[in-house]
Amino acid sequence: MKTKNNVQKTVSRSLAVVVSFVLISFTVTAQDFWKTVLTNSSFNQIALAMVETSKKKHVSEKTSGTNAVNYFYENESDAVLVVENWMTGNDYFKPAAFIPAEKEKGLRVEDWMFNENLFSIESETETKLKVENWMINSKVWN
Repeated sequence: MKTKNNVQKTVSRSLAVVVSFVLISFTVTAQDFWKTVLTNSSFNQIALAMVETSKKKHVSEKTSGTNAVNYFYENESDAVLVVENWMTGNDYFKPAAFIPAEKEKGLRVEDWMFNENLFSIESETETKLKVENWMINSKVWN
């Protein structure tokens, strides 16, 4: 009796999982859920093939006996380019007159930088901030 109950519970749970899986798949198919889920899986090609074939409409082909397709080939070519006078003139293609960058002198340590009397260690305290009337006035901020 105990085994029978366990089997029934297992069957009912697996059935619930299958039903929920089917319901989720129906609700998500509009969003191409399966394409995004199966993109990186090993069953990707099989699943996508199944999805694509199920989306295709079955159209009966004409059975006229001739499968000739008419193609019309047209040769396209660009217009011939002409070299114009301005293209060969040196006035348009001179190198720009660059201003040479100024070279700064290297930094060096000076004597006054070692003088401890010029420097003092102080703790800086800021003044306390106060709330003013305009800061809380709703007419200013609306």
